[in-house]
Amino acid sequence: MPNKKILIVAPAWIGDFIISASFIKALKKNRNNSIDILVNSNLLNLASLIPGIRRVIESETEHGKLSLIYRIKKGLSLRSEKYDECYILPNSYKSGIIPLIARIKKRISYLGEFRYGLINIIKQPIKRNLGMVNRYLNLIDQKYTDKVNPTLNIKTNKQSIFDKFKFDGKYIVFCPDAEYGPAKRWPTNKWLNLANDLSQYYNVIIVGLDISISHAFRSLESDKIINLIGKTNLVEVMEIIASSEGVISNDSGLMHVSASLDKKIIALYGSSSPTYTPPLISKEKRDIIYKDLHCSPCFKRVCPLGHTKCLNDIKVDEVKESVTKLFQ
Repeated sequence: MPNKKILIVAPAWIGDFIISASFIKALKKNRNNSIDILVNSNLLNLASLIPGIRRVIESETEHGKLSLIYRIKKGLSLRSEKYDECYILPNSYKSGIIPLIARIKKRISYLGEFRYGLINIIKQPIKRNLGMVNRYLNLIDQKYTDKVNPTLNIKTNKQSIFDKFKFDGKYIVFCPDAEYGPAKRWPTNKWLNLANDLSQYYNVIIVGLDISISHAFRSLESDKIINLIGKTNLVEVMEIIASSEGVISNDSGLMHVSASLDKKIIALYGSSSPTYTPPLISKEKRDIIYKDLHCSPCFKRVCPLGHTKCLNDIKVDEVKESVTKLFQ
């Protein structure tokens, strides 16, 4: 087959980006394909760990902003690359601007936000219950199998992690944050109770960015419960996760990162759907806790009914049972 020079416009959220690594792996099955990827600045380090990418191109646009002049300049700068095809994974109108300006002849995606002209090869959307990963793979007429599980090329040294963050021994990782919003976050008081109980058997390492959650954990900090929220970068968090016994997480970017590192995961779902965005890892290595209420999934950032019952109904003992089953 002839060589193809391909540009991928990547999703902006960490979890969606990890899922898109399956699409990249499937596309790279044809070794003649040369693949570049356009990513937001916050994903540069993560993109460099995905196998099969020739060049990672930084997009300095702000999430949710049009940044039209910047996109035009970036598109002009990419004309010399002479890409054969571009796959535009986000649905937004703005995500199609750079490939158009770059004069890429085949601009392949879904219509999304009424993108006539921006997208010139429009694929028919698939049913949501087939999952986000198949939404991406459908652009190249493929379906998900475990042969295209997302993977990251990361090397870890457990002792260096211990030295850097001042702990040792067997540990599990808590990911109590979810950037999307509170409707995806299991209540903090339940995380506190779980940490207190599990610290009898494991070191518990808490990671994330939300300082309010960090403040809540301060009362529990000890040589068994190590609060690293706001104290690590993304690569350090990945190194910590990669050397752990397993991860307990909301449906968040770090949950998908954990799956790509082949770690055992207990995944807690609230407003989102474990059918649409499951951790892409073998079923033997994951336990999904999801209440499947009549109002679920609503996909909202904040519970529109005000009770967040989908998460409040997940009991600490339920998660502890899952730990016993999966991690021991």
